[in-house]
Amino acid sequence: MKGSMKKLVVLVIIATIVTFISAAMAKDVKDKYWGKNHCKAIHGEYAATSVVSCNAYKKDDGTFTGTSISTQLAIYTFNGDGTGTVQGKFVMIGITPAPGESSYDFWWDFTYEVADDGKITMDVVPGTGEFKIGNFVVYSYTGAVAPESGWLSADHKTITIGIETVGNTEITLYDGNIRNVKCNISRVLIRVGE
Repeated sequence: MKGSMKKLVVLVIIATIVTFISAAMAKDVKDKYWGKNHCKAIHGEYAATSVVSCNAYKKDDGTFTGTSISTQLAIYTFNGDGTGTVQGKFVMIGITPAPGESSYDFWWDFTYEVADDGKITMDVVPGTGEFKIGNFVVYSYTGAVAPESGWLSADHKTITIGIETVGNTEITLYDGNIRNVKCNISRVLIRVGE
């Protein structure tokens, strides 16, 4: 019995030591991998390609005004402090009510957060965001913009984001009319440079 008890005590001590070492190593790996400030894990420029499909409605009475599909090529600049800016080109094909094509330059400011598990959420800064042809502003973000979320890769070089549920984005057209736009968005961002 004495020998069995000694073995049991040794086994419990070993299990306790392994548990503490594993926890310390996991914390060290997490801190080394993500850092203490997760937003600093993302900094610099990321090239992005996006696919966006939207339905638009008049804000005042909810009348359906059209459907479009577009692609976006952009550069997202992350400042490492939870803020950033995006600039790029937006190419759209209107499907309804009448077919049409258009191309715009765009920009907006954004904020972002990175969670312990690598999930990233991004929000457009209210009052920023314009879609232009030359100096002519075709439309701008003037109200709420649906938030986006996704995942940051382990090496911080790739971000995949989109909209988890269809959200409402408010835009104001060049003629002052306001539209509520409901979109499905998928983006891939890849770090450029070091």
